[in-house]
Amino acid sequence: MSSTVSTGFTEAVVSEIHEKAYKMLYEAGLTRHLCKPVGQGAKGDQVKIPYFNPTTFAAAASVLAEANDFTTTTALTNASVIITASEFGLGSFLTDVTKESATVDIKEELARQQAIGVSAKLENHILAAMGSGFVTGTTTGTNSTTGFTFQDYAKARAKLKRKILTVPGRKSAVIPEYSWYYTAKSTFSQTYAAAMGSVGNKVLDQYHVQTLFGDTDVFYSNYIADATAAVGFMFVRDAIGLWTPRDYRLEPQRDASARGDELISTMRAGAKVMIGAYGVRLSMYSHL
Repeated sequence: MSSTVSTGFTEAVVSEIHEKAYKMLYEAGLTRHLCKPVGQGAKGDQVKIPYFNPTTFAAAASVLAEANDFTTTTALTNASVIITASEFGLGSFLTDVTKESATVDIKEELARQQAIGVSAKLENHILAAMGSGFVTGTTTGTNSTTGFTFQDYAKARAKLKRKILTVPGRKSAVIPEYSWYYTAKSTFSQTYAAAMGSVGNKVLDQYHVQTLFGDTDVFYSNYIADATAAVGFMFVRDAIGLWTPRDYRLEPQRDASARGDELISTMRAGAKVMIGAYGVRLSMYSHL
């Protein structure tokens, strides 16, 4: 006797796909791990993030003489940024014929498609936020002969270190992958060995190129377009905030009239540069 009811994806199958996709999504993204998590638990489409911007205090101290009152003071003011959450999603459709006659691992392939799609949208969203937020202090080292040298990395790092009173923590440089070839081609030698530290680990290890000067981690991103003047970024963690009001979710839906099943992945997140002075732009040669 033939069945007249299709149950679609069972709960166990959906759970397995979700677990695989979530793991891939977490590991496939670079920049989300370099942002500062903000707005935890906040609801709605937007969140207002207050923070203290200490940049005015970098040169605010005065030379004093006893018995003389301060003549000038520096106001302590709060700053804030509004982050709007975007929804990223991907739908996959699996026909009954494909499901019944598939010779590939459908669960693995669906998980891969869902994870890649959502991860790519999130990565591009964060990179776009960096592009619009880090607009000053560009360091340029752009040609096919010398590329972006260690001297250029040192110069960009120095621009941040120069604000030592206000820019905290390790520096991260996110660059187009091919640009590192030109860096290595022109300047890699034992002369620079002292500038390098140990490599990264865990999730970021797969994107980690090198640690320079002991406190600057260089990562590559496949989502930055190659160009003769490609744009990269060097920043500290506090520079950019990432709000995730709803993490990754996977939902199945049976479409009987189309004889197939849909899998819908969604997540909501928003990123924005909070302190533009905490990052600089890198202009580098990365032309295929």
